[in-house]
Amino acid sequence: MKSFAISKLNKVALVAVSLAVSAFAGFDDFRNRDADRFIPVVTKPFKADKDVVSVVMREGIPRGGGYIYQYPRENPPPSMTDRYAKEGDLSMEIELIASDYSGVAICIAGSVDLTPYLEEGVLEFWIRGDKGGEVAQYVLVDDGVKSNGESFQVKLRSKSMGEITTEWQKVSIPLKLFGTTGVYWDIKNLREVLGSFAWTNFKGFRLEVRKDENTAFKVWIDDIVVKKVGQEYQGPSGYPFRNEI
Repeated sequence: MKSFAISKLNKVALVAVSLAVSAFAGFDDFRNRDADRFIPVVTKPFKADKDVVSVVMREGIPRGGGYIYQYPRENPPPSMTDRYAKEGDLSMEIELIASDYSGVAICIAGSVDLTPYLEEGVLEFWIRGDKGGEVAQYVLVDDGVKSNGESFQVKLRSKSMGEITTEWQKVSIPLKLFGTTGVYWDIKNLREVLGSFAWTNFKGFRLEVRKDENTAFKVWIDDIVVKKVGQEYQGPSGYPFRNEI
């Protein structure tokens, strides 16, 4: 009787092993079947650049806690596309409501102290327009830690840095041109509030348009970075408009 029980247990064990082997074989079958369906995209490598302080956007939404938002809510959300790309394989398509004050912000995880680079540092990115002649504002935002959660912004008009065309244009803006005076919209009192922009807590980049400055607005933007050093400003005189409170 005891021998029979042991024999029976051995048979059960053999069946279990057989099922396990079959399961693994089945997994391999599925993996082999899907191998041609999910071919990983080999992206173009980025050149190592020791001067880059912060990468805001390259091949997607910033990782590790970065995020993107658009306003108003009715505005189409930005998307990554391979229709156009200047650096790498993807760019960000941004469409804004031209008949309203609207924008898209790209925020990094955490924040970065840019004060050591205010004198020689630059914001760099590539941009191309759908029709050409689009007018926007290039905006930096802080994390709002020093202003009770309200994110201060510093802004420059796109025309001060050249025209947006249907070809890729490289924009390089010295950080010092943005100045030290930030602004945010007080929605309760319907007014702009001025204050010190927290260069110690840089949070991200925003592209925005003013109401009715464009008949339509769609652009592609690529490779947004902040560098320690860059080219000297070559644009019109008179910038920044506000560099003190």
